[in-house]
Amino acid sequence: MRPGHDHDTGAPLVPLEEARARALTRIERLSPADLPLADAHGCVLAADVAAPMDLPPFTSSAMDGFAVRAADVAGASPDRPVALSLAGAVRMGFAADIDVGVGQAVAVPTGGEVPEGADAVVPVEQTVPEVERVLVLTPVPTGRYVRRAGEDISAGEVLVPGGKRLLAADLGLLASAGVASLPVHPRARVGILSTGDELVDPGAPLGPGRIPDANAATLHGCVLEAGGVPVALGRVPDDPAALARALTEAQGVDVLVSSGGVSVGERDPVKAAFGARGDVEFLEVGMQPGKPQAFGVVGGRPYFGLPGNPVSVFVSFEVFVRPALLTMMGRPTGRPEVTATLEANVTGPREKVQFARVRLRRSNGAWLAVPTGGRQSNLMATMSRADGLAVIPAGVETVAAGAPVRVVRVRDDG
Repeated sequence: MRPGHDHDTGAPLVPLEEARARALTRIERLSPADLPLADAHGCVLAADVAAPMDLPPFTSSAMDGFAVRAADVAGASPDRPVALSLAGAVRMGFAADIDVGVGQAVAVPTGGEVPEGADAVVPVEQTVPEVERVLVLTPVPTGRYVRRAGEDISAGEVLVPGGKRLLAADLGLLASAGVASLPVHPRARVGILSTGDELVDPGAPLGPGRIPDANAATLHGCVLEAGGVPVALGRVPDDPAALARALTEAQGVDVLVSSGGVSVGERDPVKAAFGARGDVEFLEVGMQPGKPQAFGVVGGRPYFGLPGNPVSVFVSFEVFVRPALLTMMGRPTGRPEVTATLEANVTGPREKVQFARVRLRRSNGAWLAVPTGGRQSNLMATMSRADGLAVIPAGVETVAAGAPVRVVRVRDDG
């Protein structure tokens, strides 16, 4: 959290969409990896998975009851029950090794295999079981309470198509087909580094001029919410050599994100560390908050250098880093959006796209957007209270109360 470090240098502003396109140019989808089923939740399947067997794998009963021939019980009624001889019983988890002949029945549990010869199941509550026979009190049509092998999925049929993000129901389907591992685009592992002489751990004594490191916690949460894996790289002081070393030597990460020290002035540590190499570019982006940005490649990994003020970090992640991570993981990059009516005036810099923090609410079937506070980039409480970012285009200085605005939803907790 670096109040005062993201100063104005007078450099020309780069339009937001141009800056985003430049930042995402180096981003590629992560190579597929075979992951165990339990680890694949939330990942995008890299290729079609075909069913290795029928689902269900055998014909089974949908009820506790008796497997019968439907023709044998066609005339059954409570007044004139049909008596069938008991030929045996199916045990759960074992093959049905008993055939059902004419005038016979076999006891079968829910999920148990329906024996050969039977074409229907009579629920136990519609029978009167006796020692060696069962009285059937109602007719059942052919196929009643019988789950046919392959009626859900046939062997060789596509079980789950490539490109689909795997969620709970998909994992259950794959498990039911005996799939133990599968090729997916893995979660992006994101190295998170904070810079600043003034930073201390949350909860540590502050001392003069010291502030808690809020950005590391913010970015940790942002990465998790995007479906990535946050990897804490700690923090470094305003020392270009220490910064370069921490980023280039980071292990086990796919992308690097730092916060603070990215203004285009020569004194800022990110500029001092990487400005002369040509593999990181420094831009003043036409957006508020989040004007100073750095993008490039460090240690062979994509790198995002974000501003230091806390709201700038959150918005910059939304605009640049989140779409990069989703692209790497093979997922769509958009957020849900709504059109809402402003409940109060919003004023911003005319030359920049402004992301105004708002809280959405419903009224008479329409969305209303309530600003949560001032637009300064150090006011983190305004972001915590917000569930959306109202996008005010460049060239517009004030949007009056009652006007429609486009709102990007950034929370899904209602």
